[in-house]
Amino acid sequence: MELEISDKDIESIENLLLPEGAHFQEDARNVIRCWHSTDISACPGSGKTTVLLAKLKLLSDRMPFEKGAGICVLSHTNVAVEEIKKRLSSYADKLFSYPNYIGTIQSFVDKFVTMPYLRNISGRNVQVVDNHTYAQHMLDRMQNIKKYNALDYLIKNRFKTGGQFNNLLEYIQEFYIRDDGALCVGKQKNALALGDKPSTKQYKDLIIDLLKYEGIIRYKDAYLYANQAVSVLSETYQDLFSLRFQYVFIDEYQDCDIIQRQVISAIFNPQKCTLIKIGDPDQAIYNSSKVKVSDWVPQDGFLPIQTSCRYSQEIADVICKLKKSDETIITSVGNTGLKPILLVFDPDKIDRVISEFIGVLESHGLYDNKAIYKAIGAIRNKDSPGLKIGSYWTEFDSSVKNQAKHKYWKLIDDIATNLLEGNLYKVEYTVREILCCIFHYIKIKSPSSGREYSVYTIRRKLTNEYREEYSQWIYELSRIQNFDRENIDSLMRQNINKILKVKNPDIDDFFALLPEAFLDENAAGNQVQKSEKNIYIDPIRGRRIEFDTIHGVKGETHDATLYLETDRQGSSDLNRILPYFGVGKCGDSELFEYSRKLAYVGMSRAKKLLCVAMQAKTYEKSQEVFKDDWEIIDLRK
Repeated sequence: MELEISDKDIESIENLLLPEGAHFQEDARNVIRCWHSTDISACPGSGKTTVLLAKLKLLSDRMPFEKGAGICVLSHTNVAVEEIKKRLSSYADKLFSYPNYIGTIQSFVDKFVTMPYLRNISGRNVQVVDNHTYAQHMLDRMQNIKKYNALDYLIKNRFKTGGQFNNLLEYIQEFYIRDDGALCVGKQKNALALGDKPSTKQYKDLIIDLLKYEGIIRYKDAYLYANQAVSVLSETYQDLFSLRFQYVFIDEYQDCDIIQRQVISAIFNPQKCTLIKIGDPDQAIYNSSKVKVSDWVPQDGFLPIQTSCRYSQEIADVICKLKKSDETIITSVGNTGLKPILLVFDPDKIDRVISEFIGVLESHGLYDNKAIYKAIGAIRNKDSPGLKIGSYWTEFDSSVKNQAKHKYWKLIDDIATNLLEGNLYKVEYTVREILCCIFHYIKIKSPSSGREYSVYTIRRKLTNEYREEYSQWIYELSRIQNFDRENIDSLMRQNINKILKVKNPDIDDFFALLPEAFLDENAAGNQVQKSEKNIYIDPIRGRRIEFDTIHGVKGETHDATLYLETDRQGSSDLNRILPYFGVGKCGDSELFEYSRKLAYVGMSRAKKLLCVAMQAKTYEKSQEVFKDDWEIIDLRK
C-alpha cells in the first residue's frame, strides 16, 4: 500500500533525526516516499539507517494497520535494533510491541521457522545446547541403550587418551558425517567408519533420537534443520506471514547467507506485502555459512542512495574505482582540497608508517583527542606469514577483539530476551561473555597460556573447575519465572561471587572491584566497553589511534583512517586491487574479489582523512596510477 508522504512529513522527520539545518538528499527522499516492494542499494555513508528510521517513524504515526498487520525489521546484529530504540525512543513501545517484530535475522529464523519445524517433527519443545552438554547426552545413551552397541564399541576401541583429545567427551564432540556419508572425527584424515557401517548408521540414529526423546540439538545442527524447514514451507504459511507483516525491511541484505535468503523468499511474498531489502553489494564481506553465496544483485528498478554524507568528493572518487558497477558516488561534503594520502614504505622501515600518519594528522589540524582515529588491516593473526597488522606496531595483540567487552546491563538484557524466547544456549553463551568481562577487569588470566579468557576458552575452565556449580547456575536461570533485569542481575551476582570466592575467600563482593563504566545502568545499551589494548597513544598530543580489523570497523565512521596493506596466500590485498586502478588484470582467484570488497569497506570509513600504507614493491608495480588522485609521501627516502 503506497502512503502519501508530504513535504511537511519529511520536514518533521528531518527535525527529529538530522542535525539542525540538515536535509535529506533527493535520492534519500525517493526511498522515504517508496512503499512498494523493492531493493535499495546504498553507498557507504549514505545514512541508510537514518532513512530506515524515517520510514519506521512514518509507519508508527499510522498504526494500527488494517486487519491487525504489523512491521518486521530484520538485521544481522542488535546494533540496528538498539539504534531504533535509542533514536526513536518515543515510539519504541509501539514499534517493539505485537504485532511488530524487530530483531536479528537469525533469531527470526529460529523463532518462526526452525523451532516450529522441530516441534512438529519431534512432538516436543526443542532446546539448542552447547557441544559439551550434547556429547554428555550422546555418551549416556550409547552406554545405556543396546541399539548403540556398535557405535559404543567403536569409540572405546578408537579413542586414546592424550594426543589430540584429552578425554572421551572432547572426542565425541568432534564427530561429524562427511559429504560421502562416512563417520569422521576432528582433523583426522581417515574415517572412523564408512557410510554403510552399523556404527555410522547408529550415530545418525542417535542424533535423531536425541531430538525426538530428549528435545535437544547442537547449535551447528540448527543450520541444517533450518534448511530442511525451508524446503517444506507451504504457500499457506507464506500467506499467513504476508498478512501478519504488512511492511518488511531487511537491513544489510548483502550479508545474508543462503538459508537466510531462502527463508526470506519462502516467507515473504513481495506481491502480498511490502518487502524492502537494503544493502550494498560491494560491502558483502560477511557470510555466516560455509556454502558459497553469490553476491546480491539488486533487482531491476532498485532505488539507489548514491549521495554520501560521510567523506569528501576526493575520497569518493577513489573508492568509486573499487565498485563493481560504474555508478558514481556524489558527496554532500563536496571537494575539500585534501586528497587521500599514500604512504610508501620499505619493509625495513615499516615502523615509520605510524609516526608519519601522526605527522599527517598534525599537518592537517586533526588533533581532537575525542576524535576517532583508526589503523585497520585485513590480517590480524600474529602467526600469518608476510605483512599483518602487528607488522606495523609490534604491541598489537591479535587475540583481542576490542568490541568484545559489552556493558553489564546490556548483557543482562540479552539474557532476559533469550530466556523469554526459550534460547537457553544463547543465555549460556552470554553468561560466559559476562564472566570474560569480569575476569578481564579483575585480571584473571589462563595460567597455562597467560592470556585473557575468551568465551570459548573459559568454557573449559568452568567445566573442569566449577562443573556442578555452573550447571546448577544455568539450571536456575532456565527456571526463572520473572524475566525482569533486576531478578536476573540478583541471580547472576550471587553465582558469580559464589564461584570466584572458591579461590578468593577474603573478597565478599567482586562487583565492587569492577569499573563504574562497565556497570553503568544508564549507559546506552549497545555501547561497548573499549579495551585499552590495541590503542596506540600518540606521544605528540595524546591522540588515541586504535588498531582493528576491517571486519571489526564495518559500519563505523572515523575522523581519519589508516588502511594497512596485509598479505594473504603469497600476495597482498593492495596488489590484488591494482587492476581496479588501471594496472594489470584481475586473477581468477576469489581473493581478488574479496580484496576489492575489503578495500572498499575499509577505505570508505574515513570522514576527513584517508591514508593508505603501501609497501614499495606494490607501489613500483602501480606505474604511477596514483599520482593524480593521491598525495604520495615516500618514506623510503
